[in-house]
Amino acid sequence: MALTVKDILELPFGQRMKLLAGGKGLTRPVVSVEIADYEFAPDIKFVPEANFNLEDDMEPGSFIITSFLFAKDDPSLILSSIETMEKMGMAGLAFKQIIYDQLPAEALAFAEKKNFPLFSFSKDLWFENIIFDIMYAVQFDDKVYLSEEKIDNMLSGKMTRSELDIILKGISLKLRRYISVIYISGKDLDAGRILRSFYLLKGFHSKGLMVRYEDGLFLITTSDRGNAKTHDLIRAEAFELLGLDVDGGLMIGCSDVHEPAQLDKAFRESHYCFTASSIEGSPFEHFSDTGIYQVILPSMGNTELIAFAKDITSAYDSNADLCETVKEYLASGGDVTKTSAALHCHQNTVRYRLGKIRELTGLTAASDSELFMQLKIAAVITNAKGGQHA
Repeated sequence: MALTVKDILELPFGQRMKLLAGGKGLTRPVVSVEIADYEFAPDIKFVPEANFNLEDDMEPGSFIITSFLFAKDDPSLILSSIETMEKMGMAGLAFKQIIYDQLPAEALAFAEKKNFPLFSFSKDLWFENIIFDIMYAVQFDDKVYLSEEKIDNMLSGKMTRSELDIILKGISLKLRRYISVIYISGKDLDAGRILRSFYLLKGFHSKGLMVRYEDGLFLITTSDRGNAKTHDLIRAEAFELLGLDVDGGLMIGCSDVHEPAQLDKAFRESHYCFTASSIEGSPFEHFSDTGIYQVILPSMGNTELIAFAKDITSAYDSNADLCETVKEYLASGGDVTKTSAALHCHQNTVRYRLGKIRELTGLTAASDSELFMQLKIAAVITNAKGGQHA
């Protein structure tokens, strides 16, 4: 199961907290941690640029820590704030005994009735230590359920239904009706720093989950809407918050939108899309936009497929001129004029070389369109074999 309030009590700081009420709610899942002090102060007015909104900026499933600073002069605000946080779906609350040593009886009674865990902790325990310990525990939990070994099994199609169910129930992200997966990588990507920054994002952990894989990162997005545009907007929000620039050397691959039960398929599609984009040198928007790669990449274990490509490419791969001609011919979409311009040679030279390729490959009877198609498929298979997931 995902991290719960009860698990928090096993952390170093958790053992120093005292349970006051709501003990039956210790199984509540914890996805993040929030500080709540000035946010509940009635006399605080936020500047327009801050655009702060409790329901948008405080994440459901968060464990709240506070000193009740906002209730310093009005203890009645304690109950109303706890009522608000319970209604918002927070996991529980712990207060630092600086201003108050005890909570009002009505606040404790409400927490007990709603099974909303309330704790106190002494003034020598720092907020920063609590935040670090909880977010490390959440990140570690996700890393266990989405380890590289488990991701390998999803990418290879070897994951069982029961194993996938355990992941779906165990990760910190509460999956909604639909999900998509994005793989991100690039030579300048500082995956460790990005991942640490992700787990400190406020208000995003109900929309997405990020895990490390090899030199890159997988981002899972979730929404009640099944259209790609919604998930693209969530991805764009995450990229902006994390300072990820797709135009700055990063390559991404996006799956199509699926139901959570197809999470393994979404992982494969995102990695296939990333591979296809890397091979072509330009990004495809989603897996469904990758064309022939949709068929070839999932079939790379097929020996007949590999043999088909080898029979064609091995016929001319020892001749540099013919290899260059095929490359430019495919890049031009089969246009001889564009190919000759790219190669800085006469069109008849291109036609002669294509004729030579026909002879060497045994495609002498193929039409121009058939020749282009078979050369293209063989090249895609060969390139995919070199860039596929091991």
